[in-house]
Amino acid sequence: MKQRHLLPLLCLLLGALPFSASLQAQNEFSRKSVLTLNVGPSWYSGQFMGITNDAGSYSDDLRKGMAWSLGYWYQGKAPTEEGLKIGPGFIYQGSSYRQTHETGSDKIGMHYLAPQFGVFYLRTHYQLQLSTGIGYQFYNDKSTVYGKSRKVSMDKIAYNLALGGEYYLSRQWGVSARLNWLASNTERYSVRYNGKTWNIEHPENGEGYFGQLSLLFGLNYHF
Repeated sequence: MKQRHLLPLLCLLLGALPFSASLQAQNEFSRKSVLTLNVGPSWYSGQFMGITNDAGSYSDDLRKGMAWSLGYWYQGKAPTEEGLKIGPGFIYQGSSYRQTHETGSDKIGMHYLAPQFGVFYLRTHYQLQLSTGIGYQFYNDKSTVYGKSRKVSMDKIAYNLALGGEYYLSRQWGVSARLNWLASNTERYSVRYNGKTWNIEHPENGEGYFGQLSLLFGLNYHF
């Protein structure tokens, strides 16, 4: 009697095995991409361009800001697989630096878009990452001088170098930290004030390297 009941159950289980294996394989295959969302403190480095006050204490405070980033990576391996992996990606990073004084203010915003090349060291519970890229940076300082709007802007090729790590919370989610250095050059920019626009090339003060160093924390989603 028991054997008659066990036989259909055994057949059902055996029939389900290929379907289960197919789902597992599909699930493994689907976790080859990663979306990242990060935010954290950022420090402006190098030359300022046309800020409203170049006093030491003011510019020092203006260098402290916030940054945020959104990224995509193709790794080709699930989070639980181990080994060294090379993969392409793409990032957007934005940042903001603000400060005011008696006669004006500065509100610097930078937006960076770039394809990325990454090297990943994948372990069972975590991964380490080294990445770099060359892209385009949009810079603007929406400032005020004696109550009147003033804008300094520049669009420029830039590059970045980043070191990061992730700890897996599950097969799909992880927490991450990322140190990103972004750099460009300030040989020309434009200034718009009181209805007039000036194109500045090779300024006497402010030409040279500028960039940002950001320490970002956030979540990664594997799919």
